[in-house]
Formats: sequence, C-alpha cells, structure tokens
Amino acid sequence: MRTAVTALIVTSGETPYLAATLLAVSRQTLAPRDVFVIDVSSSGVAHRSGTKVLKTPGVPNLGEALRQATAQPDFPTPPPGQPHALWILHDDSAPAPTCLAEQLKVLESDSAIKVVGAKQRLWDKANQIVEVGIHATRSGRRLQEMDTGEVDQGQYDGRGDVLAVGTAGMLVDWDTFRRLDGFDPHLGPFGDGLEFSRRVRLAGYRVMVAPHAVVYHKMAGYFGLRGPDGGRPARSARSFDPTGRDADANGKLEPNPKRSFAARRTAQLHNWMVAAPWWQFIFLPLAVLVLGALRVLWRIITKEPKLAAGELKSTLVTVFRPFAAWQSRLRRARQSKISPRTLRPLQAKSSQIRQAKTTARRVAKDQRRPQIPDGVARRNFYTEKSLDRTLVWSVAAALILVALVGWRFAIGGVSGGALANLPASNRDFWNDLISGWIPAGLGYGSTVGATDPLGLEVASLGQVAGLVGIKGAVVLAVLLFVTLPLAWLSAWWASGVLTDSRTLRALAALSWILSPNLLVSMGLGQLPVWILAVSVPLFVGSLARGTGMPVTRTVMGEIEPVTVSVHSAAIIQVGIAALTGFLTVSASVIMVIPVVLLVGLAMLKGVANPLYAGAQAETRASTFSRIPARLRLKAVHALIVLSPAVLLALPTAMLTVSSPAQWSLWLSSLSVPLPVSMPNWWDLLTAWPLDVAATALPIALPGWQILAFLPLGLLLLTVVVGVIIPGRSTGAHWSLLFALGGVVTAWLASSTPVSVSGADAVCAWGGPGLAVFHAGLITSALFSMGRLELTMPVEIANWSNRSAKAVVAAALLIPVLGATPVLVNQFAAPADSGFNALKTFREASLPATVAQGQSSPRHLRALNLEVASAPHQSTLVTASLWRDWRDTTFEASPYLKLKNYRNVTGSRTPDAADAVLQTTVAAVLGGSTPKLGEQLAQLNVNFIIVPPSRDAATTALVNTLDSAAPLERITTTEAGTVWRLADSATASLARIAPAQWKGGHPSWPTGEVKAQALNVRGGKARVPEGPAGRLLALSERADSSFTVRFNGKIIDPVETGQWNALYQLPPSSGTVTITYAYLPHQLWGAVLLVSLLIALAAALPLRRVSEVRL
Repeated sequence: MRTAVTALIVTSGETPYLAATLLAVSRQTLAPRDVFVIDVSSSGVAHRSGTKVLKTPGVPNLGEALRQATAQPDFPTPPPGQPHALWILHDDSAPAPTCLAEQLKVLESDSAIKVVGAKQRLWDKANQIVEVGIHATRSGRRLQEMDTGEVDQGQYDGRGDVLAVGTAGMLVDWDTFRRLDGFDPHLGPFGDGLEFSRRVRLAGYRVMVAPHAVVYHKMAGYFGLRGPDGGRPARSARSFDPTGRDADANGKLEPNPKRSFAARRTAQLHNWMVAAPWWQFIFLPLAVLVLGALRVLWRIITKEPKLAAGELKSTLVTVFRPFAAWQSRLRRARQSKISPRTLRPLQAKSSQIRQAKTTARRVAKDQRRPQIPDGVARRNFYTEKSLDRTLVWSVAAALILVALVGWRFAIGGVSGGALANLPASNRDFWNDLISGWIPAGLGYGSTVGATDPLGLEVASLGQVAGLVGIKGAVVLAVLLFVTLPLAWLSAWWASGVLTDSRTLRALAALSWILSPNLLVSMGLGQLPVWILAVSVPLFVGSLARGTGMPVTRTVMGEIEPVTVSVHSAAIIQVGIAALTGFLTVSASVIMVIPVVLLVGLAMLKGVANPLYAGAQAETRASTFSRIPARLRLKAVHALIVLSPAVLLALPTAMLTVSSPAQWSLWLSSLSVPLPVSMPNWWDLLTAWPLDVAATALPIALPGWQILAFLPLGLLLLTVVVGVIIPGRSTGAHWSLLFALGGVVTAWLASSTPVSVSGADAVCAWGGPGLAVFHAGLITSALFSMGRLELTMPVEIANWSNRSAKAVVAAALLIPVLGATPVLVNQFAAPADSGFNALKTFREASLPATVAQGQSSPRHLRALNLEVASAPHQSTLVTASLWRDWRDTTFEASPYLKLKNYRNVTGSRTPDAADAVLQTTVAAVLGGSTPKLGEQLAQLNVNFIIVPPSRDAATTALVNTLDSAAPLERITTTEAGTVWRLADSATASLARIAPAQWKGGHPSWPTGEVKAQALNVRGGKARVPEGPAGRLLALSERADSSFTVRFNGKIIDPVETGQWNALYQLPPSSGTVTITYAYLPHQLWGAVLLVSLLIALAAALPLRRVSEVRL
C-alpha cells in the first residue's frame, strides 16, 4: 500500500521565503496528500489554494509547534492500517521537484527505515552543497564535512545510513513519530533533528538520507536572518550595528552565523548531557561549567566578545536547567531497545573535528592572503621582503655586538650610576605588591601610586628570574644589552607606516638608536629612557596601524609599478598600542600627555591614508566604495588604548591635586639621584640631556662636539624646511608640535630639582622629553620626505629620484658619525668617560653578614651613614636605611625621592617616623648614650655601615662608632666598615615587652626591661606566654591599614601617638598574624589589571594578523 504523505511547513508569519517554498511543494512530481502551513506567529499568513493553515501562536520551538498542530481537529487522522508519513519543511527550505518522490522511495524500500532526510544545498547558490546527513560526536559536536563553497558533483550520492538528518526536509513515519513523542521540547531551532534521529536509531530503526532528494535551504536561523519570533527581522534588528558592518549596500542584514551561536551551543550542550553515559552525567554539569569558563576566556583572548557572551549564556542555561536534560534522558532510556554503543560506527570522532577545524583555518588563511597576479611584481615583492629581513637582522646582530663590547664590564651584572638595583628574590615582594606597602626605609603605605610602576615591572621580572637563580643585576645587564637592537627593530617597524623606502627607514631607525639621549642614558643608567627607546616607536606604529593604515610597498611589475599593501588586524594593533602605551607611561608619567593627544588625534582627525591620492582616479570610474582620505581610530579602540595609560597616571594626578607642591612628580622618573651638568638650549635642541661642553672624555676626538651636534642639527634643519614648503599633509606640522612640547618638557625637567644626593640637589632627567622631541622630528621628516618619491622603482626612476636616493643613502653615515665620540670612549675607556657611570656589579657591595640578617626571620635593617662636604658647614652626614640591596627600585621611586628632598630642604615637615630616624642618627653621631641600643632596636637597625673614605670626617665618625658601647665592629669590606648591636637579640620587625600603664596609656620599656624579638615568617610569629598588659611593637611606620590578629582574633592598636603601632597582647601563648592591605591601592590595581588583560587579549595574534591587497 502506498504511503500517504502530509506536508507540514512551519513558518512565523509571512516570511520572505514562504511563498517560494509553497511553490516548490506544489510542483512536486509526487504531490503530498495534504499540505498544512503551521503558523507560530500572531500576525497570521495568507490562505493559499491547496493549503490549510494551523495556528500555534507563541510556541517556543518546532517540536511544540508540531505537537499542537497535529492535535488540532483540522489535522486529519490517518485510517488504521494505512502507512502515513510526515514531510517536515521549514519556511526557508524549498524542495526540488523530485525531492518527495526520492525520499518516499527510500522510506518504502525497507520497513526498518523510519526517517529519511534530503541533501541540502544553499538557497542562493543552488550548486553548493551544505549537508548530506549529520555526522556528529556523542557530545553533539557536528563535523563539517563540506568545504565552504563546495559544489555538488555527486560526490556524496553513495550515502545511505547516517547518524541523523536535519528537520528541514525530514520525511518521518507518522506512527514512529507519535510513538517516540516527537522532537525534544527543550530543543529548537537547532539540535532537534540530531536528538530525534538518535532516539529513532536506539529504538531499533534506521535513519537514511536520500542523496538524490534535494532541498534548497536558506538557513535563515543559522545565519541570524530571523527576528526574535523566528520570522522577518525587525527594523531595529536589521540596523543594530551602527558601523554598517552587518548590512550590505542596500541596507539588508548580512548573513552572520555568529548571531545564532548561543542557541547552537546551548543545543549542543543539551545533546551532550542527554547522550552521555550515566557515570559521566553525574560530573558533566561541573565539567560544562569549567569548560564554559575556559571557552569564555578563549573567546575574549581571540577577540570575539559576542561569542564570549554566547558561551556564557549557553553554559549557564545548560548548568542551571538540569531537569530538562534529565527528562530527555528518561525519555531516551524508556524508548531505547538497543545499546548506545551501536551508534559508534556512525558517530564522528573528536580527532576528525580537530582535523576539520585545522583544515578550515588553513584554507581561510590562504584565502585571506591572495597571490599577486603579476608574476614579476610578485617576485620583486618577495625579493624586497627578503632584503628587508636580511638588513634588519644583520643590523640587530651588529648592535648586540656593539652593546656587548661597549658595556663588556656588565656581562656578569651591572649597577651604579642612576640605575636602581632590583630587590632580592623573596615572597614578601609579591605580598607588598598586592597590599600596597612600600618596604623602603621605615615603610610607606596608604598612598596609591607611591611606588614607581616601572620599578615594580622590572622588580617583578627580577623576582621571576630569581626563581631560576638569575640575579637582578644580570637582568639589568640583559636589558642594557638588548636596548639597542630592540630599539632598532621597533623604529624600523614603526617607520614602515610612513614610507616603504628601505634607505629612509634605515636612516630613521639609525637616527633613533644612535641618539645622544639614548646613548648617554644607557651609560648613566637612566633605565626609563631605555624603555622609551623601544616603547615609543611601537606605540606610534601600532596606533597608526590600529586605524587601518596599511604598510605599502611599490614594486616594478611586468609593465608598470604595482603597489602592494599589507593590512594588519586593527584589534591586534590596538592591543599592542595599549600595552606599549602603558609601558611608555610607566617609564615617565608625563608621557601620558602625548599618549592621550596622539590617541585623540587618531580618533578625531585621523591618519592620512597614503593610498588615497593614487586610488581616486580608479574609484571614480568603478562601482567600488571610495577609499577614505583619512583613517580614524574607533572610539572603543581608543578606550582600550587609553585605559591602562590613564589609570597608571591617575594616582599622580590625584597626589598633585591634593598637594600642589608635589607637581614635580610629573617630571621625575625611576632613578638613583645622580648629579649631572645642566644642559643649555642648544644641547637640548640636539638631543643631549647634559652639558656637552662640561663633559670630560678620555679620548677627545678633534672637533667631537661638532660631530655630536651634527645629526640632530641637520635633522632639525630638514624638519624646518619640510614644514615651510607647502604640502598636502599636515602630519609634519603636528609632529613638529609634539617635538617642541618634548623639548620644553626636557628643559623643565632638567631645571627642576626632585631629589638630593649628599649636599647636592638633583634635577629630573630630561631624557623622556627628549625622546618625544626626537620621535617628533623623525616623524615630521618622514612626512616631508614623502614628496621625494623615494619609493619609485629604479627601473622607471628619473634622475631627480635617483639623486634623492643617493643623498639619503649618504645620509646614513651622519648618525654614525654623530655617535662616534660616545662609542669610541665607551669602547676604549668606559670607566673614565663622562658618558658612563655604570660599573660591574659586585656581591661585596652588601656585606654577607648584613645580607644574612636582612633575609632572616627578624628582617634586620642596616643604617648607612655617608659623610659628604656641604656648604656653610664642615660635614654633612646622609643617613639611609637598607632593607635589601642599597638603592633599590623602591628607594628610587619619584615619590620617595621627592619626599626626602622636601625633608632636607625644609619644604615639608617630617612626620613622626622621619623625626625618630633623625633623632636616632643624631644619637649615633653623638657616640655612646644610655638609650642608643633601644633607639636602634626600635627601628629594627642591627647594623651600621660607613662607606670607605680617607677624609678626616669619615675617620672621626668611625672612631665615634668604635667607642659607642652598644656597638661592636664586625668587619671591613668594600662596602665599608660594619658595626652591629652588641645585644643583637633585641632587634626585630616585631617585638614584645611588658609595659607600664598609667591613666590607660602604656609606656614602651626603654630602661632595664628589654624587649623580646620575634621571628616573623610569612607574616606570622609565635608568641610565648607573658605578663598581662604586654605590648607588641612593629618596626614599621604606623598605618591604619595594618591588621594584627592573635590566634585569629583582630587586635586594635593602642593609641600612643608614636611613629609605630603598639598592640596589647593577652598573657597566653599563641600566633600573631600581621597583614597589610590598603583597599584603594588594591581596587586601583584590580581595575588596572583588568584593562591590561583586555589589552593583552586584544594584542595576542590568535586570529587574522594581516592580509595582502593590491
């Protein structure tokens, strides 16, 4: 008996595809007995001849629509004993004329066959195949077997039995459909065909595909072309993207599978929960939650925030809807007659999924990087790229050799000059970093941004290196050696945006790395300028590329020149700009001003497009969109770039607003105070950060000062001429304005005292300002030299082009000649050169006895007393407390240097801790006093060091300390003469002692009663039993953010008005826990870390990096 077929077309109102689908059904060679249109919308559909409409408004999915429709009185009930089948179609799936006949032939060929699917092709591209059955893993992940754009040539016509088929064009036996309760009510519009087909298989039946039955599928749901109710998208949905990226030229919504990702992922997870064995199902919700978190993070890293939101939504829906999966599992178990293992031959493997994705990525990458059609141009293009690589890496290798030879004394480690030492490796560093406590002197806290960000970055690098036994001095030496090659690479890369002339790029990069500012800063240990030499070009180059600016190259083709442009992924360049902008502001907080201005210009004014002028003639006669004259930075990209830099500068802004006297913090940077001669205006205009005339050289070359001024003088002249001559671009003028701002900043820094060294006031280093000045001049010159047409291929270049190229090539010698005086003296006699203050790092700079005490559980400190001559008085003794290596990145921060300078000059009233330190130093200089031992012990000072010197004042100080009763001399090393407390058991970070209480106020014992030192490990100390009313004293500056617990109970500090905090302990034994947490610092750090993670995720090249266009 022939099987009766009822066609069911499910739609949501009058969609753009419904009429074509109904027309295709009416043209079937084997017509269905009945045709029903199931309308799930509330708007209704038009009644057509030969069809009936069943209303099921508001149903959530296909399964519920069929369930309600077949239960209505208008739906015919098949007579008993007659085979009956349902032909399910979507409104966007038009069957070919022979589709139903082919499917019915397969269905009637075997009584075990209960479901038959059709081959699916694209609606708009009828010859492209989409699906011939579903091949999926047990977890519901579908294997995409067809390549994008694959043409149907009958290559899949041999298929029969498949794991599953889609619901579009599914022909299913009515009795089987009813017996298995139809589709899963928790699925739709995706995954329902897979789940139902699996149940059919497990019920003992077969699922087949009829390869000669074709359905043309629009896949509107997959491509996100439907509205919220499944029908035509609303106007708001069609225009939700203000950039127009989702709309074509006519304003129609472009197909985008990402819009349906959340629904597809939810269906896949539900199918996984349903099909998993029971022992996996127990742990599957937790596994889905963990996997979902990892996938959300991955989507963020791969710069797909919309897919990350879809991952989060699908994960939460699946995990917090466990009863849906449980109900589906019960239905599946109740209907199953065979083991799920029988499905294994039909299921895909995870390895096949991975292989298919790898192949798809490789194909997509090849499609994004098309070959240059012109064979001669292609050959010349890759030849030019090969020459560039050879040149770049050869020069980089030579620069490493120059650094190793010139600073050969630093191979084992470097220190001295303005270079701050890195703290010793210990876990307390990370606690202080998170908490906001500054372990310098008597400690500092409750100030956001008091530590220098660059100091924290290099110190963190030193801590990581310390885990593998690399010392901080070696880390600094490595930074010194790689500065020149990295600066060369970054400058070469950045200049590629403005010119493709190899000679001009080399000239710009050489001028940058051989700048007097950089070479002198390397010799004197000015670490911030080392960092700026690398970060500034990277920031400028990535910011320009982030606007969409391509890197172009003109090569000779077979007949005419061909311009090839390489477009970088904007989001990756934006991430690089954010990270390098953060690093730039870390080096000098004043750099936030040019960073913000550059981003503002890139967003509001944009960057001139070099392809614009040459493309206008072509675009006027073509139908393609015009190339924009200016490429602008998007607002969201500007936010990503600015967030880390602005957040980093925010604490300094707040400090200077609350205390205007600290405005010089904007000019100061990380460095040990190092007096240098103040430069004049001509020095600054030629990028010299010190007075050249006052600098002594062991090898003074004839006319070396003229050579020193030559490179920047000629560059400045070139820029002035280029700005005066009229041109189309204003880039040269803007760059010159930045340069002038940089030189003014350098002058202001060079004349503003920010620290003190002995009796000398030390001004800020002008290097950061000169870096902006030099970068602005180079950029302005590159803009101006674009008129010379140096990119013209030599085959068609005229005499003027060739002459200009020859002049630029000869100019390569100018930076080298200018750097000759510095490099010759650095090679021959670095120890005697006025351009060098660095020296070999020696362990003896910190006596071993002192180092052991500092790293002990009592965290002992050393008091360094240095004698210097001072005006209007015989001697000046400078005192400093060492917790670690001397002059670490903590002590070298601008905030602490300025605070010390203001204490010395009297522009700031010392706080209680500073006053106690001054009183103690005065007591030490006075010799033996009854309270000297306790005065030192309360500061946790167990060692006193006097650097070696033969002057009379130092000798007198040594004699005084030798006669002091509480002190005993222990050794004399290269670091100086060392004393320690005779009763060294009394000094510690934390001490306890009985106290006398009068009027509710305690008095810390200073007489015969001695304090007991505690061993503090990881912020915890064991306290023995003792008398009632005893006190715990911390040798740290009093701060309300300290928390002390005794056996887990918080103890409030005792109000005494002292410089440090006292806490009353109970008489019982127990454990004291000392923690510090300054909440504003932690909140600021958390927000800054989030912005950096966003920038890092944007910068990782895990998606499209670049593509070549003609």
